[in-house]
Formats: sequence, structure tokens, C-alpha cells
Amino acid sequence: MSLLAALLFAASAHADTHADVLDLIASMAAALSDDNAPGFLAALDKSMPGYDRLSESIPALLAQGDIVSSVEPLRDDGDETKRSLDLDWYMEIRNPDENAPVIRRRQVIHCRVEKRGKHWRFTSLDPLSFFDPEDYTRK
Repeated sequence: MSLLAALLFAASAHADTHADVLDLIASMAAALSDDNAPGFLAALDKSMPGYDRLSESIPALLAQGDIVSSVEPLRDDGDETKRSLDLDWYMEIRNPDENAPVIRRRQVIHCRVEKRGKHWRFTSLDPLSFFDPEDYTRK
């Protein structure tokens, strides 16, 4: 009976971990759509490589217009403290200038998340350039 209880607990812990990580991902996508740079950055570990770059690029990206963002997990491996993810991330940037093009981006983002205390945080995102503001002068 104790083996069954241990297996059920392990399955429950894995389900909770997966749900918590999905909630973190959803909060990031929602923050982009809600023009909420602090909400996006709150999901990141401040010591992750590229955090400073993202803390500058996310507000600049959001300042360019309305953003529609959606994310679909493709891979989620790991344990209850560390996970490796591949995310199919789609983003549209709609500049308020009617003459500016709608920018569409879609890319697989490779990332790691780690449990920091009670909360999950992203410890890496690759490529960071996906979140760079658009250079409309190139279009």
C-alpha cells in the first residue's frame, strides 16, 4: 500500500510542477499582451544571462504598440526543481501607425526554469533576440 501511495504522490507532484510551469509561461505571454513589462520580468531570475538586456528590450518592445502573444510548450523535461523547455512562441506587434507593418514573429524558444523558494523562475531563454524591439527602419 505504501508503494501505491508513493507513486500517487510522485504523479501528483509532477502534475503540480507541470501546471505551475505552464502558469508561469502563461503569465509571461499575458504580460506582453497587457503591456506589462514588470509582469514579464517578474518571471525571470535576475541573475540569468541576458536579464539586463531583457529589462531594457521588453519595455522598448511594448512601447512599439499592441502585442498579441501566445505560447505552446513543445517539450518539458526535468524534475520538481529544474525543467528544460522548448516553447513555440508566436508574437504580433501592431504599431499604432497605420502605415507601419504588422510584425509577426514565431520561434522555438529554448529555456530553463528553476524553483526559487516557492516560485518558478526562468534561468535562461534562447534566443533573447526574439524579444528585441522591432527596427522599423529596416522594413
